[in-house]
Amino acid sequence: MDRLAYWWFQWQAELALHTKKATAFQDHFNDVMEAVHDGQFIRVRPAGNVGDRKCDGYLQTTDTVFQVYAPARVDIAKWLKKIGEDFLGAKDQWDSMRSWTFVHNQHDGLPPDVAQVILKLKSDNVTLIIDQWPPSHLLDLTRELPEERLILVFGHPPRERDMRTLDRGDIAEAVTGLALRSASWAPNAADLPTVDPRKLDYNKLSEYPRRLVTAGIAQASMVEGYFDNNPDPTLRDRAGMLMKVEWLRLQQLGVTGDEAFHQLYERVGSHARGSRELTASLALLAFLFESCDIFDNPPAGWSGTAA
Repeated sequence: MDRLAYWWFQWQAELALHTKKATAFQDHFNDVMEAVHDGQFIRVRPAGNVGDRKCDGYLQTTDTVFQVYAPARVDIAKWLKKIGEDFLGAKDQWDSMRSWTFVHNQHDGLPPDVAQVILKLKSDNVTLIIDQWPPSHLLDLTRELPEERLILVFGHPPRERDMRTLDRGDIAEAVTGLALRSASWAPNAADLPTVDPRKLDYNKLSEYPRRLVTAGIAQASMVEGYFDNNPDPTLRDRAGMLMKVEWLRLQQLGVTGDEAFHQLYERVGSHARGSRELTASLALLAFLFESCDIFDNPPAGWSGTAA
């Protein structure tokens, strides 16, 4: 697999498990299972007054009923009640069930009371296979997928081969995707400040987005050449300011780090349809990250590193 595509897929898989909650997490689970099991997994949705009959997905090869629970906040009492009700409901309404799996979003492990409930279900129902899947299990499943299946889950990735062959026409399309004509900002004469090289550390970007930024910055001179040779002398500053406004909006919402970078990347690539267009979007975003006021600059004297 193309190296840049691999980094992007790994980042998307990790980011999804940390940012998606509730129904979004369940949808991601279903997307992964459909990609992995190719027709053997049935996505189950609520219908009428019967709901989903205590089943969020059914794997035909093992007759497994899946129950997905990914709350934004953990309430132990509600969690314990849900496990009991969902298991008994599934056992009662799915005669074919031979296995029951509880899928959750707790990266640091289950609370002891929850673990005990699941263990008791196992001991009380010896004829059934009962299990729990932490988010790392979904990550393992995505790591085993071939590229064409990963695209079904995460969409098209940027590619290293495209990054090496980008031209100014590609950057022009990426800039157009920013819808700059709708921006009312009038630029100052001064150039935007140069970004401190410690910026990646200070903003706590994890391994894969750091690699993506580094790969994109390799085309910084070509992106700069596009702006320098554009007949609109305000274009570069307007692009930077538009993304700065987006960044400030994310800050106000408390969105930082990898998730902020992801949302900025989606903003730049909002009109991209294929890998080459997304690669150009990444090169543009990396250039703006390096040369404009996107993300926070480290204060003078800061020498720490991201944890």
